[in-house]
Parts: sequence; structure tokens; C-alpha cells
Amino acid sequence: MKIFLDTAELDEIKKAVSWRIIDGVTTNPSLIKKAVDRRNGKISMEDYIKEIVKITPGPVSLEVISQIAEDMIKQGRLLHENFSPFGEVAIKIPINPSLKDGDGLDFEGLKAIRQLIKEGIAVNTTLIMTPEQALLAAKAGAAYASPFAGRIDDYIRTNLGMKRGKDFQKGDYFDYDL
Repeated sequence: MKIFLDTAELDEIKKAVSWRIIDGVTTNPSLIKKAVDRRNGKISMEDYIKEIVKITPGPVSLEVISQIAEDMIKQGRLLHENFSPFGEVAIKIPINPSLKDGDGLDFEGLKAIRQLIKEGIAVNTTLIMTPEQALLAAKAGAAYASPFAGRIDDYIRTNLGMKRGKDFQKGDYFDYDL
């Protein structure tokens, strides 16, 4: 089993690296933007990402933002080209980038995964909500799978009639009394 830290905060990454407990980092564009913004223009986004890649002892998963396979492939290539010289990079591709039923984007992620894998670029598949999606990602050749366990749990609790913030909190995932 491998453990990946889900963050873009350099201090968090450095601390986990010092403990020798992580095998890599997974992040996303919004986490990176927030981390860079907190530095008030003292570092560019590109240099910040380079720093994450340099200090991480394993792959750093960098996420594409497009929903269309052709664009995901272009973005994945660009991320790999720009940041793999500084360390190990995996491209984070959503298994299903569809935002609504019937938009025809259901398999765009799988198309992008297969193409990037053919080009020798490691892929971390994200937005996995079901075991079947994880199997499809593996079949397409993804090296890593990022299930959204917390969001799945939130979905189940909400469908049971529970209200986020009232009936359950993020901290409920850990039993502090153990």
C-alpha cells in the first residue's frame, strides 16, 4: 500500500516527508492556487509546483482541468513536460468528467487515460465514486486510483436525511475516543 498526502501546502509536505510516511502527493488546481495566493505574489504558480515536485519522495499528481479527452491529453502532456524534470509526476485525470446526465462526456476520462499511458505518462485517476470506476481506471492503465471516500460517505449520510454541519461534520470520520 502507498500513502499519498492530499495537499498543496509545502510545510505539510515537508513535515510528512521528514516523518518518512508518505509515498507521494496528490493535489489539484484549487489547492495549488490557494497555497500560492497565501504567499502574496512572492512565488509564481509554476515555481511553487516545481518546489512541491522537488521535495516529494515519489509521484506528485497534478490535475488537468478540462472535461474533453483531447484537451485533457494536451494539458497532461504539458504538465508532464514542464514538471517531470524536477521529480516524479503523475497526471490526475477524472474517471468521468461529466457534470450532468446526457452531456456525452462520460468516457472522456478513460480516453485520456489510455492515450497518456500509451505515451508513457503515469496517470492517477480521480473522482472515483464506485468500485467499477476503479476497475475501469485500472483496465485503462492508470497507475493510481484516488477514491473519494469522504464524499461517498457524505452522499450516503445526506441520502439518509442527515444534514451536513448539523448531524455530521468532517471530523466525524475519526473516532477520537479510541
